[in-house]
Amino acid sequence: MKKIVKIKTLTSVHIGSGEVLQIGSDFVKGKMGNNYVLAVVSPEKVLDLIGEEHLQDWVVAIERKESTGNVVKRFAPNAKVEDYAKRIVLEWSEAHERDTLKEHIHNGQGKPYIPGSSIKGAIRTAILASLAENVNDAERKIDVSANGKKKANANKVEKELFGSDPNNDVFRFLQVGDAYFGECYTVSLRMVNINERTSKIFWDKSKSQMIEALPSEDITRFEMKLNVEGYNKSKEKWSTIGDLPNIMSSYESLFEAINNHTIRLLDFELEYWKERSDRDDSDKVECYLEKIESIKNEAQNCGKGKECVLRIGHGSGWNFITGGWARDLDNFESLVVPVSRPNNQNYSEYDFPKTRRVDDVCELLGFVKLSLQE
Repeated sequence: MKKIVKIKTLTSVHIGSGEVLQIGSDFVKGKMGNNYVLAVVSPEKVLDLIGEEHLQDWVVAIERKESTGNVVKRFAPNAKVEDYAKRIVLEWSEAHERDTLKEHIHNGQGKPYIPGSSIKGAIRTAILASLAENVNDAERKIDVSANGKKKANANKVEKELFGSDPNNDVFRFLQVGDAYFGECYTVSLRMVNINERTSKIFWDKSKSQMIEALPSEDITRFEMKLNVEGYNKSKEKWSTIGDLPNIMSSYESLFEAINNHTIRLLDFELEYWKERSDRDDSDKVECYLEKIESIKNEAQNCGKGKECVLRIGHGSGWNFITGGWARDLDNFESLVVPVSRPNNQNYSEYDFPKTRRVDDVCELLGFVKLSLQE
């Protein structure tokens, strides 16, 4: 049976489109009323304002790294920033000269959304992490040389738990729709690191990156179908299909498993950073711990089997992206860490992972709350 699921962003969420926008040419700074904004430039609207006869002037200006906003002012002095914007992004974090902006994904009508594939991928990770301890001899099933690259993957573990190939994978029977956030806005955030270091404070702004994101407290709905009946019929016909885990036998057990998984990872974060908080002179670790504790309280207060907290998208961190279950493997330090951390030999004194991504006021990213609707 298909269900409607309410999704609420507990924190800002960024799902990248793959496009990186350049300040001045792809987006410009501006002001609308009392709000400072970033306007993503619409080339068609710019040409309408300046006239095609000035197209070459605009091209030359871009080559000189002059802002499109200045070009518009020159040829259409009465134009406002919204007159040539494809969309408006609230400037929650200030954009600086030479900044780039990682674009959030939008549909063809310009609505920001969270793809169903991203939600399903995060759910799959949560279920994988919940079941991984049942896999015998998992250490020998971690591959570090997939496609000729040194990168740890758990394909063999996933095949054992879910099915031998995409046609026989039990996740075929979980269908997740896209979640469109068309009535609200997106915001700009500057992502920085909490970086465990011995000689410097943990607050590390040296590799900051601007992103466009959905804001916290935004709400929409999407469709989800856990087709247990379809699975049972297919399993009778094709015995090669993977065995459906008990925690995927109903929406209630699925949501409970997701929520328990999130709480486990939050508990790990709390334990890990509490041990390090007294070595951080920036006080950002304490701030981070407060934010994690707040999300944990949200998860603990979820209605059992009806609600869950899930983490998704950019800034989630290695533990949430992978599910963190590999930490329990005997060969985690000797096999997984060396191929998961660039220049690992330079950081052997530190546990892995040693950094956490937050925005420039220490807000977390990627947490959403899912609620089954009657």
